[in-house]
Order: sequence, then structure tokens, then C-alpha cells
Amino acid sequence: MSTKPAFTNKPVELTIAGIDFKFTPTVADANNYMNGMSLDNKVEPARTYLERTVDKDQKDALVELLNTVPGLVTELHQIVHNKSKGGITITLKN
Repeated sequence: MSTKPAFTNKPVELTIAGIDFKFTPTVADANNYMNGMSLDNKVEPARTYLERTVDKDQKDALVELLNTVPGLVTELHQIVHNKSKGGITITLKN
């Protein structure tokens, strides 16, 4: 078993409002999200990340939810992004 940290290869699957979604983010998706963020631009990079990583057949249903549920973009991005790390934890040692 490798101890080398790596982005998970397994899709992140979750249910939103009774609809099952599958997201498959890559390291490049995560990096593009971080590169797109600024003090006055946080929602658009998160939304782009979600739209790029969701299963293509589910994109329309996701967009509809993102357009109608306030705050869903940032909450969902956080869940998908954190889960995609595959359980990697960081511990600060003195």
C-alpha cells in the first residue's frame, strides 16, 4: 500500500434533492479552481469546478439546482472537493 498522497481515482457520488450525482474531479480541476478565486470572485470558480466535474449526463439537472438553490454552489463544492482528496488529512506538529 502506498503512503504517497494522491487525488482519489474514485468518483464522488452524492444525492442532492433526491437526485444522484457523480463528480470526477482531477488535480487540474482543483488547481484551476484555486487559480480562479479572488477576493471578489469565489462562487464562479466553484460553479465552474462543479459543472466541469459532474457526469455529463447529469449536468443539466445540476445547473438547474445551482440556479434555484441559494448557497448550494459553495456548499456542494466544499463537499466534493474535500471528498475527492480521498481522506488525506494534515496534522500540524510542533
